[in-house]
Formats: sequence, C-alpha cells, structure tokens
Amino acid sequence: MALGAQAAVAIENARLFLQSDLIAEMVHEIRTPLASLTTATHLLTRDDVPIEQRRRISEVIYIETNRLTDMTSAFLDLARLESGRTQFNPVQVDVHKLLEESVGVIRDKAVENKQKLNLELPAKLPPLKADRDKIKQVILNLLSNAIKYNRPGGNITLTCRVEDNDLVITVSDTGVGIKEEDLGRLFDKFYRVRSIENVIRGTGLGLAISKRIVEAHGGRVKVKSQIGVGSSFSIYLPLKSA
Repeated sequence: MALGAQAAVAIENARLFLQSDLIAEMVHEIRTPLASLTTATHLLTRDDVPIEQRRRISEVIYIETNRLTDMTSAFLDLARLESGRTQFNPVQVDVHKLLEESVGVIRDKAVENKQKLNLELPAKLPPLKADRDKIKQVILNLLSNAIKYNRPGGNITLTCRVEDNDLVITVSDTGVGIKEEDLGRLFDKFYRVRSIENVIRGTGLGLAISKRIVEAHGGRVKVKSQIGVGSSFSIYLPLKSA
C-alpha cells in the first residue's frame, strides 16, 4: 500500500475513533435525563398519584425534555466542529452592531433575574472578518453563562477593545467565581463545575463549542476568576485573518 494511502487510512481511523469516543460520552450523559423521564412517565400512569404531584411530574418532563433537546443540538454542533464539517462564512462584521444585538437578545433574562447588564464600548471599533453567526453564538453563550451563574441583583459587563492585532471581547460577572482546580477543565466536553452542577443544569458543551469556534477563527479564549468576586471570559480574535 502506498504511503499516501496508508496515511489516509490512519487519518480516517483516527477520525472514527474520535467520533466513537464522543458518541460514548454523549450516551453516558443522556442516561440521567432519560432515567428522569422514565420515572416521571411511569408515575403518571398510576391512578393514586395526586393532582399536585402530577403537576410537579409534568414540570420535570418539560425540563428534562428541553434539556435533552439542548444537549443533542449542542452535541451535533460539537461533532461537526470536531470533524471539520462545519461551514464558516466570513464576512465584514460591524462589531458595535453585533454586540448591541447580542445584549438585546439576552437582556430580558438578566432583567428577570434582577441583574444589571452593561455594554461598555469605545467610540470606534475596527471591522472584524469572521463568521458573524458563529461569533454571535459564542457571545450569547458567555452572556447566558454570566447570567446563569451570577447572583440575583448581580452585574454582567460586556466590553470590547483592541489589543495588539486582536479584537478582545470580554464578558465579566459578579458571580460566585470558579475554583482553581476547575479552571483547567472548563472547556472540556461535558464538564460541569461540581459545586453547582446539581443546582444549575446545563449541557456541559457550551464552552467547548465556543472555544472551538474561536480557535477556528485563529483566536483563543482566556478566563480569570476569583471565588466570591466573579469571573471574566475573554475571546481574542485576530483582526487580519478570516
């Protein structure tokens, strides 16, 4: 077999191995919501279950069904990114408009939690060559996390600046903060901070997807956090490349 053909086979085998590993992780993760749904639906078949309990069971079914929907959608996004099948459509992005639009999408959720959402931008920002929808997806994920893991009445701040040849978009919050031992694994697939995973539900894929989108643009992600003070996530996007 020619060397080129051997290399092609090796690459394909590696790709299949990674996909099977990701699928195994996904199957493991969906067992918990599926178990909750199985238990809930079984209870609804019993005639001796009171009306109030039936209402609570229905809420569980609604929550777990949405959780499965979010998880499978995120899983498909991640699978496409990791396999290289995601299509990116770089365009000239008006950064001011993009950030204002992102804040507008998420503001109602912050208001619901009695949190203050701040947008602090310089008067002028250079245009960014990027896939607008994908970058918006990253920003919305960071803003959503900042709201979700923040305190009632807390602050979320979205800022943007130019540093060297990068556009730096930062989302800061006044939440509980992240322990040092968790920081190194935040962007791992399906990883959730142990101290809050049973209080706040999530797919554990949002940050992993965001990191891969940013890296596909030639950028990087940085996070700073202090327990009891809050966290700050920054994405660095090169201004001279698509």
